[in-house]
Amino acid sequence: MCIKLCPGMAGMGRPAWKVEKRKRSVMAFRTLIVLCGLSAALLVEGTSGVKDGEYENTPLHHSEAVQGTVGQLECNITSPITGDRAILVIWYKGAQTIPFYTFDARDVREGSHRSSNSSFDGRTNFYPNRAPAMLEILQTKPTDSGIYRCRVDFHKSPTRNTRVQLTVIVPPEKLLIVDEKGSHIRHYILGPYNEGATINITCISTGGRPLPKVQWWYENKVINNTSVVLSDKRVKNTLVLHRLERKHLKSVFTCQAANNNVTNPISASITLDMNLRPLSVRLQGKNRPLSANHTYDLQCEVLGSRPAPTITWWKGSTQMRGHHETTDPDGNITVSILSFRPTIDDKGKYLSCRAEMAVIPDAGKEDGWKLDIYHVPVVTLEYGTNYNYTSSIPEGVDVYFECNIKSNPWVYKVIWRHYGKELVNNPSEGVTVSNQSLVLQNVSRSRAGQYTCVGSNREGDGESNPVHLDIKFAPVCRPGLVTTYNVGRNELAKIVCELEANPSNVTFTWKYNTSVSESLDIPASEVLSDRTKSVAHFKPVTEKDYGTLLCWGRNEIGAQTEPCLFNLIPAGKPDPLSNCTILNQTFDMLQIECLEGYDGGLPQVFQIELYVIGSRQQITSIKSTSPSFDLKGLEPGVGYNIILTAKNSKGSSDPTYLQAFTLKNPEKQTDLSLVYSPALLQIKPFIGTLLGVVAALISIASIIVCVTRLRGSAGRDRDCGSNMSTNDASGISQSIPDADLAREQCNGSIDSIEKNPDIIPQAILTHRLEEDEKAFEWLNNAAHPRLYATAAMAEQQSGGMLPPSAATATYDTRAFYALARDVQQQQQQHPQQNCMQQNVYPVASSDGQSYIPMHGTIISTPIIGGYGNDGHKVCPPAPQARFDLR
Repeated sequence: MCIKLCPGMAGMGRPAWKVEKRKRSVMAFRTLIVLCGLSAALLVEGTSGVKDGEYENTPLHHSEAVQGTVGQLECNITSPITGDRAILVIWYKGAQTIPFYTFDARDVREGSHRSSNSSFDGRTNFYPNRAPAMLEILQTKPTDSGIYRCRVDFHKSPTRNTRVQLTVIVPPEKLLIVDEKGSHIRHYILGPYNEGATINITCISTGGRPLPKVQWWYENKVINNTSVVLSDKRVKNTLVLHRLERKHLKSVFTCQAANNNVTNPISASITLDMNLRPLSVRLQGKNRPLSANHTYDLQCEVLGSRPAPTITWWKGSTQMRGHHETTDPDGNITVSILSFRPTIDDKGKYLSCRAEMAVIPDAGKEDGWKLDIYHVPVVTLEYGTNYNYTSSIPEGVDVYFECNIKSNPWVYKVIWRHYGKELVNNPSEGVTVSNQSLVLQNVSRSRAGQYTCVGSNREGDGESNPVHLDIKFAPVCRPGLVTTYNVGRNELAKIVCELEANPSNVTFTWKYNTSVSESLDIPASEVLSDRTKSVAHFKPVTEKDYGTLLCWGRNEIGAQTEPCLFNLIPAGKPDPLSNCTILNQTFDMLQIECLEGYDGGLPQVFQIELYVIGSRQQITSIKSTSPSFDLKGLEPGVGYNIILTAKNSKGSSDPTYLQAFTLKNPEKQTDLSLVYSPALLQIKPFIGTLLGVVAALISIASIIVCVTRLRGSAGRDRDCGSNMSTNDASGISQSIPDADLAREQCNGSIDSIEKNPDIIPQAILTHRLEEDEKAFEWLNNAAHPRLYATAAMAEQQSGGMLPPSAATATYDTRAFYALARDVQQQQQQHPQQNCMQQNVYPVASSDGQSYIPMHGTIISTPIIGGYGNDGHKVCPPAPQARFDLR
């Protein structure tokens, strides 16, 4: 067929004007020639075939390609003859006789490419211009593996055949890591394995052609490259690690499977988890003494344990409670805190902190201290061993005490106490203190009672148990007994006799003495006794029944040596106050002080009552334990009647009366100098002369008046005295009517003196005297007759005249009533020889005598005892006037 076509083509004409058409014909011709050549070659190959082993001696080149990558097949198309070139390159696969790729370079400079094998699907390309020329197979597949032959035809050189072995590598598909039990490792976390354990892990690779090589890597190093083929698709590698160490914690072990150098191997990694023993257990701080009964927070630190350990606290063999643990975020440090309150008994015990792990046997560690406990001294007191104190201790023996002390640190001081009071070493008094011993020599009952000893150290003071020293003794009077009883006649007195005795079973004996009889027994029916207390009931009927009661007691030790004495004293109302004096006087205050009388044998209080003159309205009432009163907040310029009394449980004394005034408020007084200032200016030159004349006249008039008064008052006083008092030989005073008559006569005498026309008092004084008389009119209306004295103001002192009856009176010159000097002159000229009747209630003077009150004196009742003073005489002494010029 080709033979027939070729001549026809050769004889074709080539017109010049059809150049373009000619070019196209040439290309078609060349293509036809190639096709004819190939057809001929194929016919030749097909008829002759490829003999076995025909190309075995042809050099075989190797090429590898990973599945999916580009496979490269080299072919040398360079002719050994210079100037010669390849005109035809044909590629065969294996023993196939039909080429799968052809490159024809005859008459075509660039050559033509043709792929005829459908198995490659256009995945082949030939590159003749490379050195060497190369056929590339894209997206290689496992089926592309095999021997390829490249036939090259030259113009001049003979045909050349080149063989290339293409190997398509299939990477391994997957890796599986299992433990020694063949179990899959979940989450690629291996373990946990205990420290010191052995691990056995296997990595299995599946797939891959050729079979991959499996290796174990650790820290970028191959630690095991021994692969074992399990089948045509599986390969394994087993890693064994002996005695795991702490450094293996969190270690990463990587298994790699690879069968080429082109692609990265596949890999799988696991992380090793471990249980670690604690590296150290340590109690924080220093081992120092601890104080008993104080709370401490002790810390124990455990380092290096994984997981967190189980921490326990032990005191000796006793496990302790009350602790809690905290772990840091890394889990490397665990701290346990124990709240510890030591006791005295903990001294010398071993306190430890122990860390243990249940997953690692024998991994426990501990740290501890030997406790040194400081505490307050523990003190016990007991009798010494040299005497049997189980029985009673009589007076006069020696007693020994021993103080036993348990202390840490040791005591620096030991003291002894008796009823809480510290005892000091005093051998002269029978007390011998020697550190932990106490000796009481020749004990008496005063040494009885509770004894303790106290030990002191830096922790505090420890006091022992009290030991009661029981000393037997005969009865004695209890200190502090009431020994004086103020009892009225026919009043039942309960006399209490209390004794101190050991034993306390006491038998009592009562007696009483009077001034007229010897000791008499008190009947048992009048006595009630109970152990150390006895009460005797006694009622004095007459004055002779007063005296002394005696009380004795007896117990098994003996009889009381000295009886208890109780004095019975007659009791009555107190005596009235005397010598009451106004110490201070202002426009709103009065200060009054009196002398107290006999208290009637009982405690007394004093009362003052204040009334406005001319009124029955009580202004104030004050009680005091002393006869001194400060009356404050009074109205200025007001006169007051004052009543003073003394009181006890038997009643009130007779009252003492006093009259006083407050000064006028100076703010309300008028300054007359302002009214008469013009007239005073006119007579100012004559004031000196006028004053001299007036002074001379006043002096002469004063002398005349004094002489006249003294002569007249002397006669009247003698008459008054004779009428008022006349005593018989027995000293019994006259009847009350006579006394009233005498009082009226004396009062009349006083009034006559005050109304003497020779005395010209100032207007202001006269006005005040009138107020005084009106005020006393109300006081004179009392139920029983009394004498009263008007407290004259200071302005009356210079002109007042006193009757001779006041010859023995005592005056206080601090008051403003009468000038003692004038009175003394009167008394020296007119001594009083008469006696006053007792029922007139004369005023007692400071020397114990009595006198009739006048202006400037305070009325008081006579001193009357409970049951005596019947023979009291009120006659004044010899007419020797005595004044108290204080």
